Amino acid sequence: MKTVTKSTTIRFDEDVLNLIHKQAKLDGQTATDFMRRAILEKLEDSLDYRDAIRNIRAAHGQTSSREDVKKQLGL
Repeated sequence: MKTVTKSTTIRFDEDVLNLIHKQAKLDGQTATDFMRRAILEKLEDSLDYRDAIRNIRAAHGQTSSREDVKKQLGL
C-alpha cells in the first residue's frame, strides 16, 4: 500500500536556513532530509518521554537499578 505524503512550509531566518543547508551538506544529505530527520527524532524523544512518565506513574515511582534488572534476567 502506498503511503500518502503531504507537504508543509517552515519559515526560518536566513542565517538559520544557511546553517541547516551547511550542516545537511556536511552530513551528506539534503536540507529536506536533515529537517525531516530532526523533526522525527524530536517526535520520537517526546513520545519516549511520555511513555516513561506513564510507566513511572504506573509503578508508583518505584524503579529498578540496572544491576537488579540484570539479576532478574539472569545476566
